[in-house]
Amino acid sequence: MNSPLVEIPAPATILFIDYENVTQVKLSSLQQPNLKIFIFVGCSQVKIPFELVREAHQLGASVEWIGVEGTGPNALDFHIVFYLGQISIRSPTSNYIILSRDRGFDPLIQHLAKLGISCRRIERLELLSGEPDLILSQEFLSEIAFSKLSAVAAKSRPKKRSTLYTYIKSILTKYHPSNAEIEKLLDTWFTTGKVIESKDKINYKF
Repeated sequence: MNSPLVEIPAPATILFIDYENVTQVKLSSLQQPNLKIFIFVGCSQVKIPFELVREAHQLGASVEWIGVEGTGPNALDFHIVFYLGQISIRSPTSNYIILSRDRGFDPLIQHLAKLGISCRRIERLELLSGEPDLILSQEFLSEIAFSKLSAVAAKSRPKKRSTLYTYIKSILTKYHPSNAEIEKLLDTWFTTGKVIESKDKINYKF
């Protein structure tokens, strides 16, 4: 069941399935192009539904089974984190999805956002199906833009809202946000006081 890490073409969507946590998985519902799937199975899960095996077989090399041989608290979770780390080094522009109800992944996902790596957790596979581009939360997009902008020297940051809009749009290009999403992000920054406009100039409260 175990297999070596494979080369992932970028950009791509890479899905890690925590099958120990979410067992209702219907791969036939997925319509994502350029999708790679890793299914992580615990050592006590000796019976895999035939339908899932059949659907995985139809997807061919797009699916990799990862068997966790040992036992212990969070053993499977650590395997997912290891694969995510290894693959994201080689393919930092890919979109990473973790299918799991385990919220223990969330602090890691927040950390990855600060590093500019697109990763999110979903609890139902239906949230992924039928979407040509991943729908990312406002919080995620804001975290990415805020992190990038904070690293820019104060004197080099955009001085007007229009140029800030253009700058943020360029930062988030690979996430394909709509114009409305960028405007909403900016509105939130101004409302919460992260950015203040005075006399047609912008001041950053980072």
